[in-house]
Amino acid sequence: MPRFTTPDGIAVHYETDGPASGRPLVLVHGGGAQLIGWHDDFVALLVDAGFLVVRPDNRDVGLSQQTGGPGDLAATYDIDDMAGDVVALLDHLGVARAHLTGMSLGGYIVQQVALEHPERVASLGLIATSPSSAPEFLVGEHGDGQPVTTAPELLDRDAYITMFVGGQRRLQSPGFPFDADESAVLAARYYDRIYRPDGLIRQWNAMLRGPLERRDRLGAVTVPAAIIHGRHDQLLHWRAAVAAGELLPGSEVHIYEEMGHDVPRELWPDFVRVLARVADRALLAPAGA
Repeated sequence: MPRFTTPDGIAVHYETDGPASGRPLVLVHGGGAQLIGWHDDFVALLVDAGFLVVRPDNRDVGLSQQTGGPGDLAATYDIDDMAGDVVALLDHLGVARAHLTGMSLGGYIVQQVALEHPERVASLGLIATSPSSAPEFLVGEHGDGQPVTTAPELLDRDAYITMFVGGQRRLQSPGFPFDADESAVLAARYYDRIYRPDGLIRQWNAMLRGPLERRDRLGAVTVPAAIIHGRHDQLLHWRAAVAAGELLPGSEVHIYEEMGHDVPRELWPDFVRVLARVADRALLAPAGA
């Protein structure tokens, strides 16, 4: 089982797909999402495009280390620490620079890597994420900005699957049909792999610890970037993608009318083309640019 320990003492599980000669691409998922949330078929398309795909479980989810017990919901880390986990993964793999793509909270994390460790980033992919947690970029209920202190209810397998499918249905792309059966299969895989709902709460509390604002620094990130967002994202407004595009000088912005806060199968081929194109631009740029 591929696993290593970061300098901060966090055990991180990860998986790789593709040839060692491929361009390294790290996929960082969102809050509470395990690495298997990146569909195997999507990963296969990326491998076919020439990438060596690396998928870590973020700390507190999946098979990576839990940082607290079931009733211990306080976060002892922040987004910068999670970015450090990605850098430690690159060190473990012996990768000097990688293409980084993040979804939702994962987008916060890879932005932070680019800000604090620019020499390690060849290109960025930002999917359904934001350069800031300012209210103008938020949609729906996001709480009062205070840490969550109530332990989540523990569900049996069937109840968890029902809850998971309902959550995915609420965030699905409205322009495409929702596959409830596929969602249920993923939910079962999540539950059987590991069921620790307290990890999601600690991740949420870690996000609240910040940094929540990156707009004042993103102009210094000059690597090629692909910004992908849905016009009907149910959590983060598409204006966040426009704002990020205005800040990142090497970016291209793609707003999809049909897309919500997910990575819909119907758009995978286009997403892969976009990520491959910005990776090609990175290879044409001078090292360190």
